[in-house]
Amino acid sequence: MPPAPAPPAAPSAFAVRQSAPGRPYRVSAWCLLPRDAPRRARRLLRSRLIGLSPAVVDDLELVLSELASNAVTHAPGPYELRILYEDGLPIRVEVADSGNSARTVDRLLHRPGDAFAAVDTLADGGRGLRIVAACTGGWCGARQVRLYGTGRLGTGVWFSLPTPGIDTLSLIASAASG
Repeated sequence: MPPAPAPPAAPSAFAVRQSAPGRPYRVSAWCLLPRDAPRRARRLLRSRLIGLSPAVVDDLELVLSELASNAVTHAPGPYELRILYEDGLPIRVEVADSGNSARTVDRLLHRPGDAFAAVDTLADGGRGLRIVAACTGGWCGARQVRLYGTGRLGTGVWFSLPTPGIDTLSLIASAASG
């Protein structure tokens, strides 16, 4: 089970459900082919998110699309989409590949905001992990994983899902006023 993330420095734009140690969970995994990895990952995720606002689902699809695109662009296959469920609710999403860059990706996901300012906004690349960190409020990371399909070690880049039924706009307003 992935480690629980450290709380973000700034309040998150959504509430996440933390998995308690020793609690049972279920993981669903799918193979992603390079030619359509982002599209298939988005479709699979959308079909499993119930109770979240369309705007939040759109943001999560953007995050997942960035992770799937990054995996195909920067790491060897095969590629997997994993959704972790606890008590029947999806709580974490991960894209896994055969690469060995978990530490580097985790460091890039958690670098200070001003480090991202150096990214050329007109460049073709370099903004994907910035988008992931911003859209997840820092509830993301990377870890070494074992691929289900091959048993080989690889990198899993994950993000936590917002808890259904939480009013995201109220959380943002209270964080801004607090």
